[in-house]
Amino acid sequence: MKDMRGSRSEGETRLSPWRARFILVASIGLAWALPYVAINFRELAQDRQWRESGLSPYEADQWRQDGFTDVAEAMRWRNGRFKPPHARLWKDEGMAPETAQRWNGLNFWPREAKRWAEYGFLPADAAPWHDAGFLYQDAKKWRDAGVTAAQAKEKRKKGILSP
Repeated sequence: MKDMRGSRSEGETRLSPWRARFILVASIGLAWALPYVAINFRELAQDRQWRESGLSPYEADQWRQDGFTDVAEAMRWRNGRFKPPHARLWKDEGMAPETAQRWNGLNFWPREAKRWAEYGFLPADAAPWHDAGFLYQDAKKWRDAGVTAAQAKEKRKKGILSP
């Protein structure tokens, strides 16, 4: 530090221009390199999880392209016998793999299954109504009236459209 007369004090040293440039370049390089290395290590760790899952690189890529970033979640869907695009449809409707598998096994589409569930139907309860050609709103009315799907189907054949 300079004293009152403009001269330097004993403890102060000057930094050479080359050394200052080196420090600047090194700082810029580290500012780029550290995040780059951290991201690559993270990706390598994720790739290792995908490789260890037993999926082929092609399959893992398909799951990732359809938005499945968690290996365990992708494996739950795959174990439920879903392919990535089909699993995405069910997941977008808020279904868990196990629930989606039950609805899918009874030939329901994802959005349709969600509506039946919103009206209080379990997959096994909805199947007879669905197979009889009822929509979820009508099935709920008939069910609330104490009528079975088979009885409602017979009444509908006779022209009775509501309970």
